[in-house]
Amino acid sequence: MASVTGFKKMNWLPKRSAWQEMQLAKQRREAAAERIDRMNMAAAGFQTAATMQIQGVGELATQSAQTRLQAKVKEMQAKLENTYANISKLA
Repeated sequence: MASVTGFKKMNWLPKRSAWQEMQLAKQRREAAAERIDRMNMAAAGFQTAATMQIQGVGELATQSAQTRLQAKVKEMQAKLENTYANISKLA
């Protein structure tokens, strides 16, 4: 009986050359860099969207306040005009 002391590889599949390994590593680095760039662009897009939404809410609040102030000014003007009309009737 023969004793088996180790396992030999069959090496049926061809091994890549050092050049091929370098090229594959370079391609992987480039793909990873592209993924990072895409993620950064997406994050910038989300940040821009959030900023625009905040600005939109601020503009709506400003418009609402402006409308309220204009209504109040018209009310005060009408009140003053009535007061002046009453004074001119007395004179």
